[in-house]
Amino acid sequence: MKLPNMKALGSFLFIILLTGCAIHQELVKVKTPVKSDDQIQPEWFTADIRSLPIYNNSVALAEIADELCMRSAPFGQKVYALRLAIQANMLDKKDKEVAQVLSRVAFFVADAIDTDEDKMKKSADIGVKAARSIGITDANPEICYYFALNQGLITRTKGLFAINRLPEIEGALKIAQKVEHLDSGGPLRVLGMLYLKAPAWPSGIGDLDKALEFFERAVKKYPSHPQNFMFYAQALTEDDNKDSALQNLDMAYRLSVPEIWGVYYSKKWRTEIDELKKKIAN
Repeated sequence: MKLPNMKALGSFLFIILLTGCAIHQELVKVKTPVKSDDQIQPEWFTADIRSLPIYNNSVALAEIADELCMRSAPFGQKVYALRLAIQANMLDKKDKEVAQVLSRVAFFVADAIDTDEDKMKKSADIGVKAARSIGITDANPEICYYFALNQGLITRTKGLFAINRLPEIEGALKIAQKVEHLDSGGPLRVLGMLYLKAPAWPSGIGDLDKALEFFERAVKKYPSHPQNFMFYAQALTEDDNKDSALQNLDMAYRLSVPEIWGVYYSKKWRTEIDELKKKIAN
């Protein structure tokens, strides 16, 4: 077999690299956004899911719902995922994986509803019921996490009337520490936030030292999530460590880019960061 001329091949690859760089530079220079068919928004809210060939397949519906419901997804896409997950759960209420997907998707829909408390509660309640249907037990750490998230949203609106619910949420989050990697340290930061925001002893379970401990672990082990740094900054502020709090807020701001988290969360988190910075400055 005749071997290729390596000198010629090297020159050819060099030309490709040069032209590739040039093409990339031309794309970067484009001032007008490139239009494409994928910019057309689907009819998430009105689409007839009954026409789907998987409409009666609970596993397939749950799988698609789970794939669609990313944090960065548009709100309509999350709602569509919730519709699929509800149908999946109706088909098989005993399927643990289906219930877990429903609880997760219900939280992301509820968490994205800012202007309608009733709708937020309804979505979060779907997530709570789905989790309870499987069991808030040691055998289900992931379900425990999503139960705590949904129950936390509901509890947040009830003020002092929700104090009696906090021990159950705390217990669920302690179980969820078995999967602390979930949601980039989610079980760590959510339990930390519970200790930070709950009333202190003897009326509640609040504990600033515990909160600081969980947040510190979260930022060290899972430094990709902005909320790990945001929550740590809040605890540091409560601990009168303003310089470290500002450093963590700066990191959170730089991480909160729409390219990763979507426009909604990027704007929401950066607004919260700016407000906390003003609070620290005053």
